[in-house]
Amino acid sequence: MRTQRPDSANPLPSRIFLTALSCELILVAIYWLDVLTDGRFQLLHALFDLDSEGNIPAWFSSSQLFAVAITFFSCALRKGTDRRPSRVFFSLAGVGALYVSSDETAQIHERVTAVIGARYIDWVPPFAAQNFFFVMLLIAGLVTVGQLLADDFLKLWNYHRRVVLLFVLGIAIGLTGGMVVETLGYKFLDSNSIWYRVEVTAEEFMEMLGASFILLAALQLRCRIRSRLSATTTRVQPKKVQALPKYQAVS
Repeated sequence: MRTQRPDSANPLPSRIFLTALSCELILVAIYWLDVLTDGRFQLLHALFDLDSEGNIPAWFSSSQLFAVAITFFSCALRKGTDRRPSRVFFSLAGVGALYVSSDETAQIHERVTAVIGARYIDWVPPFAAQNFFFVMLLIAGLVTVGQLLADDFLKLWNYHRRVVLLFVLGIAIGLTGGMVVETLGYKFLDSNSIWYRVEVTAEEFMEMLGASFILLAALQLRCRIRSRLSATTTRVQPKKVQALPKYQAVS
């Protein structure tokens, strides 16, 4: 008889990903409806403008990242297995996802860069040159944390490689949209041109899509850990031997 693998695919993460992707396409379509009508409907413009904060697209991105944080925290609460990263790893990942989720609504990094005096990634080289000692301490701290979590990263790569690739893909898409595409648009495009609207669409869609891939990877990792934990805790019950009937003597 064919037995089901403990880490078999769960269709729920894929369904959630497709639902999120559908919502993102709808948000983009509503944004372009607002662009084509030249912002005639004020309520529509206020709720669905991709180039502003405090609206439905920003809330949607924040909600996805908050779901990622909850997923990581739930993984940290489960018992460990030989193929599972430590609770410290999942706790730190959950804190990181929670910070990024809050940054989508509170605009933390925008406020920090405003204090520094620049908004885009071009402030990094001058800041690093003027604060070389601080940057070296930051790099040393990151290397130390990486060494402490090296075993967890190896477990992820050895036993959950497909999930890791989804994580990397999501992070790459989100950072490319939020840092590279956004910077190019603000630096080289006129904010009143149609090409700027295209840049805003690409930027925000890539950020939302990256968060969807990260959520998909987190949910798949949780399903795999849950199924493998259930498989390791299940014990095969011994078969009961049926007693043979006693033959009665024939008188």
